[in-house]
Amino acid sequence: LKNRAKKKQRSKKMNSILLLAFEYMKIGAVAIGGGYTVIPFLYYLVDKYKWFDVSEITQMIAVSNLTPGPIGINMATFVGLKVGGFWGSLLTTTAFMVPSFIIVCALSKFLKKNAENELICNVMYGLRPAAVALITYAGLKIMNATVFHLSKFKQTHKFFDFISPKSLVLLILFCIAGFIFRKNPMILIVAAIVIG
Repeated sequence: LKNRAKKKQRSKKMNSILLLAFEYMKIGAVAIGGGYTVIPFLYYLVDKYKWFDVSEITQMIAVSNLTPGPIGINMATFVGLKVGGFWGSLLTTTAFMVPSFIIVCALSKFLKKNAENELICNVMYGLRPAAVALITYAGLKIMNATVFHLSKFKQTHKFFDFISPKSLVLLILFCIAGFIFRKNPMILIVAAIVIG
C-alpha cells in the first residue's frame, strides 16, 4: 500500500513537472522583450495551478536578479526547482529556452536579408510597446502584492487597511536612490533583501 502511494505521488510530481515544462515552453515562445516580460505569466501560473503563491513571485524576482544569467531563465529554474526539484528545474529551464533558440535561429537569416523592409521594421517597432506593457503590468502586480493590497480595500474601504506603510516608504526611498541619485540597481537589490 505504501509503494502504491509512493508511485502515485511520484507520478503526480512528474505530471506537474511535464505540465510546468509545457507551460514554460509556451512562455518562452511569446516572452519578447526580456526577463521581466515573464512575470505576468507567473501570475497566470499562480491563478491556474497554485504551484506557488503571489508573495513568492517577488522572492523569485529578487533571487533571479542576484544570480548570474538572464532573469527569465533564472526564474524558470527557480520555479522548476520549487515545483519539481532538480529535474523540474532542469526540464523547465530547457523548455523555456528551446522555443526562443529555434525562433532566433529561424528568423536571424530572414531578418538579415530584410533589415530594410518597411513592414518588418514596423513589426519590430510594434513589439517595443508590447514589451513595455508586459513589464509595466508586472511592476503594477508586484506593487499590488507588496505595497497596495487592493483586495483588502474592496472589503473594508479604509485607506490604511490596504496600504503597507513600511513597503511604501521603502518604495519611495528606492525610487529616489535609483532615479535621482543613480545608484547601481544591484546595490539597491541587495539593500532591499537585507532590509526585507
